[in-house]
Amino acid sequence: MSYCPVCKIRSDYEYDIALSNGEYLHYSCVLLLQMRKHEIETALRSQKSQFILSLFAPTEVEQQDVAAKTEIEDLRAKFAKVESILSEIYDYLPCWPPDWDERKQEIISENGSICSYCEEEEDVYLLHDIPVFEGGTNALDNLTLICAECYRNMYHEGDIFGTATLKPSQSEFLKEFSAIQSAIESSQKIQFNYKKPSDKRWKTRVVRPERLFNIPNNRESGETLCVEGFCELRGDTRVFALERMQALEVIED
Repeated sequence: MSYCPVCKIRSDYEYDIALSNGEYLHYSCVLLLQMRKHEIETALRSQKSQFILSLFAPTEVEQQDVAAKTEIEDLRAKFAKVESILSEIYDYLPCWPPDWDERKQEIISENGSICSYCEEEEDVYLLHDIPVFEGGTNALDNLTLICAECYRNMYHEGDIFGTATLKPSQSEFLKEFSAIQSAIESSQKIQFNYKKPSDKRWKTRVVRPERLFNIPNNRESGETLCVEGFCELRGDTRVFALERMQALEVIED
């Protein structure tokens, strides 16, 4: 007999969420926790705003400020508790958790945007060391960062990369997309200014493009249009996101 780890009430094997640690979780319980987190977050945001405003206006009763601080601390404690419970649940979800991006940013904040395989600072993606279907979890100690090039060397290209089709949401890149396609077909180079999130300034890149493709920008939805090609600055094949390019032009050899 299995019991939901949240409400401790008997779970239904057929309709509940089967966690990778063998437990079963009520859908309603995780939804209630998510709603509770949102409610606390909203209340905390409101309390912070009121407290900040009070600092710029004299209050008749000093105790009001003390009460506001106490309320904020209480909300923070409640938020941390709910977030901790959800995080533990997300560790064992049999799929990518809702906080996948937050987990990625936590790893980046600790180790930098460094690929775990080539140890280069690149645009990186989050990957399970041990896949969930092989017994792995979404816990941080089972997650690693990997760049596009290393992923292609380890797995089949189609496992993570999409097609080069320009989607309606990417219409703003139509000009760049067409120019790069033309350069690929005519074996010409492209030149552009590029800036990664970790860069402080723009760098001019000269690249001989080989292909365009989409990479998922997170594990839930959305894709980033990229071009792969030989970069003269790095002397190697690199991947560049079109959204981080400026002043792109096709140049002659």
